[in-house]
Amino acid sequence: MYRLLSAFPIAAFSLIVLTDLAYWQTANLLWLHFSEWLLFAGIVFGVLAALVRLVEAAVGWSRFSPFYYVGGLVVLVLAAINNFIHTEDGITAVMPYGLTVSILTVLAMAATGLLGRLGGRHA
Repeated sequence: MYRLLSAFPIAAFSLIVLTDLAYWQTANLLWLHFSEWLLFAGIVFGVLAALVRLVEAAVGWSRFSPFYYVGGLVVLVLAAINNFIHTEDGITAVMPYGLTVSILTVLAMAATGLLGRLGGRHA
């Protein structure tokens, strides 16, 4: 169940970088709204995936390093901050902070995935 739910935030947070770049180049508000909706969907499914992962850890079905869980929390916090940044009007919603936090979110997501890949054990 975790893998199914975690695919949505991975795709959404990765696509936000592309929609931010598209908005920066075109100034078309449609791209800003795409980023906002992708952030919303990514956060919702990210929280659901985190809850499933915590239940799996509590039951003993999977064991991961504490850094893996902290990394997941960092990704969700960065996405929430990015969501607040993207609620501003116009170009200030994307440049420079929105795009920067979008890229940081993807980098944190990649590092967390690597931590999970290297340190995870499934029962």
